[in-house]
Amino acid sequence: MRDAERNEFAETIFWGGDIITVDDANPTAEALAVANGKIVAVGDREQVLEFKGPATETIDLQGKTLMPGLVEPHSHPVISALLYDWIDVSGFTNASGAEVIEKLKQAAERAKPGEWIAAFGYDPILIRDLKALSADLLDEISRRNPIFIMIQSMHTVYVNHLALEIAGITDDSPQPEGGIFVKDKSGRLTGMIIEQAAIASVMMPILLESQAKGFDLIERQIQRYAKAGYTTVGAMGVFPVFLNWQNILRELVERDDCPIRMTIVEKATDLEQGITVDLGSASDRLRSGGAKFWYDGSFGTGNVYLDKPYLNSRLMQQGLGIPENTSGYPTMSKQKLKELVRKYHDQGRQIVIHGQGDRAIRDMIDVYEAVLAESPRQDHRHRIEHGGLFPIDQMERAARLGLTASWHVDYIYYYGEALRDEIIGSERARISYPVGAAEKRGLLNSLHNDSPMYPVEPFRLIQTAVTRKTRNGETIGEEQALSVDEAIKAVTINAAWQLFLEDKVGSLQVGKLADMVVLSENPRKIEPDRLDQIRVIETYRDGRRFRFQ
Repeated sequence: MRDAERNEFAETIFWGGDIITVDDANPTAEALAVANGKIVAVGDREQVLEFKGPATETIDLQGKTLMPGLVEPHSHPVISALLYDWIDVSGFTNASGAEVIEKLKQAAERAKPGEWIAAFGYDPILIRDLKALSADLLDEISRRNPIFIMIQSMHTVYVNHLALEIAGITDDSPQPEGGIFVKDKSGRLTGMIIEQAAIASVMMPILLESQAKGFDLIERQIQRYAKAGYTTVGAMGVFPVFLNWQNILRELVERDDCPIRMTIVEKATDLEQGITVDLGSASDRLRSGGAKFWYDGSFGTGNVYLDKPYLNSRLMQQGLGIPENTSGYPTMSKQKLKELVRKYHDQGRQIVIHGQGDRAIRDMIDVYEAVLAESPRQDHRHRIEHGGLFPIDQMERAARLGLTASWHVDYIYYYGEALRDEIIGSERARISYPVGAAEKRGLLNSLHNDSPMYPVEPFRLIQTAVTRKTRNGETIGEEQALSVDEAIKAVTINAAWQLFLEDKVGSLQVGKLADMVVLSENPRKIEPDRLDQIRVIETYRDGRRFRFQ
């Protein structure tokens, strides 16, 4: 009921459609009222209409669905902004290897001598006639232009000899800690470069050429999130490809006309160099903290850290250029990880660790357990990111430690058959990204797209978590599926909790910020195979409307 003494009338009242609150106590409502950027009433229509005043706008949803604005708990907005401006060689938009190579050749023909040719999304998993590249092969496309091609997962790049020369990398260059300049058996550089510690040295000239575009590209990326229905984005370790990225985000996200809010988790490698994020005073719109680690890598790079080796296959050896009989490897020793986790845990930071392999995740849980035993802390919300082969027998231990997981189930949709047939085999593929098992064993779970790794498509993400179907319609590990309601929570209130924002966003409850999304259909009422067809009509941040259709 309205507080008569405060005489608080709503600015906006929503009714006439389905309202999903993601509040277990009151899961649905007939109407909702907003005032001063916050929800002031939600429930029966008659009760909510008591907040209607002379200036209140009433919005008839006309059968559409209102629910909490979506929360993306793991993304990379700044580097997404840059990479989406490069030549698109991805399997999402290119049908064949010939199409990709032709696109690169055309770019070389247009480029002035010395101009960089940068491409993103090279993917032999989706485009099966592609093969691992080399400096020699790229020289055939151009010797007068430096070429830099990043694979879809971002963990590997291929460059030509001119790019290596400009970067000052020779056959005798030392290997950077945490990265690899790949060499052949004779000790010659192949042009394949693995992980950011090595990639950054070649990428720097491209970044210097891109600085003037930073503001516009980041603003465009923010719109991508909003159009997909996201109102909150977690930036899990910002790659500073624009030198003034902090000022850009501060200017954009703090504005009233920005459709999203953002939480930034800082890279541990930056913190180790004394580089911190300084956003001024934290606000509900833009905040930073935490420490992000990478303990292993990507299936497409071959550095997911496994108990048993990858399969040997045409894709692995010829398509991806991964040695036979490998089990991957960690980015640092387990002891080094423990020392660093303890250091930033003791600073009161939330720890976020990238882990895909079963051996990697077991090590990570061991490290968390040891650190928490030595230095107990309540409500730490330390995270395990991606969870490719999260050992099911370790889930209850993880839950007891207060750990939480964010899942990269897009791998099932895009790469499911490849995982099963050519990368890890059917037995391990069936239990890959086992979010269903995690849900049953008490872990709090979220789902993420990890852009630019995969497109910003939350309802297709929900669909994959619910159906476990690949884009070709094959089902892989259906026992690991979530219910629709569990998946909705994984992109709303659970994700908000992982970002320490559950008291502000993630559900439609009185007192929370009015961050909401209007959808063409109710995800709880349509067939799971149609979830990806839901359209975002408009979103609201702090009660302000952003229309997209």
